[in-house]
Amino acid sequence: MAATIAGTIKVNVNATDPKFAGVYTGDFSYDDTHLTKVGSEFLVMNDGDYQFRPGLLSLNFRFLDFATGLTPVTYTASDDLNFPDNPVLFFENGIPTQFGMQVAPGNDGGVWGGNNGFMFVDPGIFKFVLRNGTIGGEGLVTLEINESPPTSVPENASPLASLLGFLGLGGAHLWRKSRKQNK
Repeated sequence: MAATIAGTIKVNVNATDPKFAGVYTGDFSYDDTHLTKVGSEFLVMNDGDYQFRPGLLSLNFRFLDFATGLTPVTYTASDDLNFPDNPVLFFENGIPTQFGMQVAPGNDGGVWGGNNGFMFVDPGIFKFVLRNGTIGGEGLVTLEINESPPTSVPENASPLASLLGFLGLGGAHLWRKSRKQNK
């Protein structure tokens, strides 16, 4: 049976200025319906393609604002530069291992261009730039699955089961109707 699974993102950040160092957190959830749990797999929020499958439901990450670096802000999947094709959640044998996400608010290259932004890149690395390039750093990313039991997602009933249920209800109705007429 398919399940909705929730997890936690933890990033241990080192920065050029120690007051920006620390642990930053977030959360994510996904529907494991399309996972085979064999080898490398990728989930996205849109319909996917031959390699990327739909199933990423949410991603929230609490980090610093880009202008001052002082105010905590919650960034979501829709903040990704390439949303809805990104972010991407990577799996190895059914275990989430990494996010691929780039937040570049000025659409000016973000971290790669030395401009405000952050990104999750492989393997387990978080990079960021704040205050128009004056503060930067990176961190190590850890993804953990929450220990609560997964929420079940109902499977679609087969057409045959639906037909049998409908015929059973119809038969019961006709039987009750015939009993009323015989009284």
